[in-house]
Formats: sequence, C-alpha cells, structure tokens
Amino acid sequence: MIPLMVAFPLLFGFIIVTLDILRARKVLIKAAFALGAVLPAGVFLVENGREIVGGWSRVAGIEVWIGETNTPFIAGELILFTVVALYSLSYFDFRDKKTAKALVLFLLMHAGLLGSFLARDFFNFYIYMEIASVSAFALVAFSEDPGSRKAAFKYLILSLLASYLLIFAIGLIYMETGYLNVDLVAESATPSRELSAALGMAFASLLLKAGIFPLHGWLPDAHSTAPTPASAMLSGLVVKAPAYGMILLFSALPVGESLKTAALVVAVASIFFGIVMMILQRDAKRLLAYSTVSQMGYVLLGIATFNFTGAAYYALAHSLAKGGLFLSVGSLGTKSRRLGEFGYRNAPFMAFSVLMLSLAIGGVSPFIGSYAKGLLSYGLPGRWYWVVPIGTLGTITAFTGLNYHMLRAESPEIKHSWRLSALALALLTLGAGIYLGAGFRPADFIYIAAALLGFFVLRALGIFGKETGIKMKADEEINVLAAVFVTFMLAVLLLQWS
Repeated sequence: MIPLMVAFPLLFGFIIVTLDILRARKVLIKAAFALGAVLPAGVFLVENGREIVGGWSRVAGIEVWIGETNTPFIAGELILFTVVALYSLSYFDFRDKKTAKALVLFLLMHAGLLGSFLARDFFNFYIYMEIASVSAFALVAFSEDPGSRKAAFKYLILSLLASYLLIFAIGLIYMETGYLNVDLVAESATPSRELSAALGMAFASLLLKAGIFPLHGWLPDAHSTAPTPASAMLSGLVVKAPAYGMILLFSALPVGESLKTAALVVAVASIFFGIVMMILQRDAKRLLAYSTVSQMGYVLLGIATFNFTGAAYYALAHSLAKGGLFLSVGSLGTKSRRLGEFGYRNAPFMAFSVLMLSLAIGGVSPFIGSYAKGLLSYGLPGRWYWVVPIGTLGTITAFTGLNYHMLRAESPEIKHSWRLSALALALLTLGAGIYLGAGFRPADFIYIAAALLGFFVLRALGIFGKETGIKMKADEEINVLAAVFVTFMLAVLLLQWS
C-alpha cells in the first residue's frame, strides 16, 4: 500500500496529459489534479512500518518505510502540497495552454518528493529526488519574471553537476559494501578511504542541492523568480529532500569527528549568513529565499549532531511556515515585490497570517518552530547551544523589517482561496505546536522586544534594506559557483583524509 503514495500523483499526472490532449473540460483537469494531490494523504493515514515492493528480498528489492525519522518530512509534504494545490487552481489561468503542463509538473514534484522521503535505499532516493528537481527547474522557467530563465538554467547546471557526483558516490558505496539498502549498508560499512571519499562527495552534493551556504548561489534567484506556488514548494519542500538524504547518509556510513565538526561550522555559517542577507534585501521574495538558506542551517545543525528527530521536526516547521509566507507575500505582491510598495494594511486576514507565520518561523512559542528549536537545542554540545537563541533573535529582527514595510502599504484585492491558503498554514503552525506540546514561554517577549529594538537601530543606521551584490553573466556566475562547489568538496575530502 505504501507505494500508492507515489503512484497516485503519477497516475493523475498521466490522466491530466490525456485530458489536455483530448481538450476535455477544465473542470475535469482540476478534479484530476485535486485527486492526485490529496489521495496520497489517505494512504499515509492508514499505513506505517516497512514494505518491500513486489515481495522481493531485502538485498535486491526496493524498501519503503514510514517511521519516526521520515514521518515529519512526509507530513510536511502532504500538508503543504495540498494547500499549494488549492492555491494553484485559482493562480493559473486555465485558458492558457501551458497550465495543464504546469499542473503535471507539480504532480511529478509531488511524486518525486514523496518517493525520496519514503526511500530506504540510496539509489531510489536519488531517482525520486531527481524527478522532483527536474520538475522544479521547469516550474522556475514557467515564470513570467524577466530573470526566471537565467535562474532556471543556473539551477539546472549546478544541480546536475551535484547529481553526477552524487551518483558516483552511491556507486562507490555499492562497490565497497555490496548493498544500496541503507540498513544493509550500515551493517556492512567499515571505515575506508573509498567510503570516506563517497561520504565527502555525497555530503557536498546534497549541501548544494539543499541550498546551504556556501553552496547556496543558485537558490535566491530560483526561489524568488519562480511562480508563487512553485516558490512555496521550492523553499518549503524541494530543499528538504537533500536534507533527508544527508540523514540516510549519516545513519549508514561511518562519520568521523572532523566531518561532524565541519558540518556544525557550515550549519552555523549558513544560519547567520542567511540572516545578514535577509536584512540587506529590498525584494520580499529574495528576503524569504535567503531565510531558507538560514533555516536550512538549523536542519543541518540537527543532522550534524545526529539529532535526526530534531532535524526532521524542524524541516516540518519550516515547510509549513515558509510555504505560508511565500503564498502570502506572493499574493500581496502581484504588482511589485519591493518592500514598501505593497503590504497588508488593507487586508487584515493576510496581516494576521503573515504575523503568525513570522512568529512561527522565528521560533516563538507556542508555534511549531518553538517545539522544533527545543528539540535541536537538546542535542547541541557545549557552547554550540547559543547558536539557537542568537539565531532566533536575528531571524525575528529580519522578519520585523518585513512586517514593518508591509504594515505601511496596501495591495490590490486578493482572491479568497489565496487568503484561505495563507490562513490555513498559519493556523496549522500554531495548532501543530500546541498539539506537540510547545508550551508558552514568557521569555519569548524578550526576544520580540530585543528584535524590535534591533530593527530600529539597524534602520537608523541605514543598514536594513541596503542591497548588495555583484552582477555577472549567467555563464560567468555558473563557472564561479561550480568552482566554489568543487573547492568545497575537495576541502571536505582532505579534511576526512587528514
């Protein structure tokens, strides 16, 4: 039964293609898209445990599972995709011939993400992650934004470079252990130079695909120029598949102390680099994109400390909050994305949603972000503990700036389904936090007060919204980013072999 979670989106994607060729009524295409979006959730509610597809042996078969570590990833995917599907039905113009193709790409992404989160072997994880990635490239290019084609091309080339090295690393793992199944690899893997090389290459490749600093260069453009529902999926979910791959990798192979420390350093650097870049943005969607660079640092923080449960719940919290923020900002900023040129002053429901989602992603109680950060904090050794509260303060400060500008401007009339989508995710971040036991912490008022003070100090100094960046041609930028990636990967390999 578990494989049906992947089969349903693929089936209804094929049905939509057929209906489009036959020029069927648009209501049938909408119904097929809705069924492909929600039916996997029904399977998830009644299934758990492990299953080997086709009844093969574990050595040769494809094992899928629903367990403690991947349940938050799957739940986040099912919830956010369902909301994005509702949003998309009123976002896309069904008179446009490209709309049916966009819906098929969304369902392929749906299937790819679910398949990667369910996978218990490296090869099938790789295949499904690539299905989701290819869909993402195409959806970025669907945008009418002037920079979308360049962003999609940059995303494509860099992701393919990482993919080639990742599949090579998986081949090394198979050569050394004789298995691809994660549990069988874990049982047979012994420290060796070859496995260290595989681990280093795979780790660097997954960092790039997850958009974690310093391999994040493709992410801000791709996530900010994509159509609004695609942006929500990219930032909310697509970058989580590589993070889940890191969990599989670290749980199967011998990870040395040097790599753990390096992963911790990279995680902390990503958290604070993302916060600084958020503060410097004037484009609201780029602000949210850099927030993803920062937030994925928290997920890596959990992975680096082998706190896989904490990483999984933080991924869930980020999926709901960031998906909701992209849908909210995209709905309000249909005419302009520049801070100060659009806002929610004339849209109280959207104001309520954005404020709640900002608190959720900032880790304020009793939202789910607070619960997830609590889990992460318990696994941090020594002084690393202070990364979470300092990062929380920085995140709230950056989102104070976003809300400050949005409070001072108005936006055109917003569709009811768009308001509902944003509100649903905002309420879910609160409800999930309460359900999981994130109690109210009075100390959070200190964070909020300090963040308000920090924002006004930065604004008075002229730092907030002071954009910075280097303009390069697409080929030059790709060459630079590829060089950074290769250099980083070699540094990881040398660190492991030293």
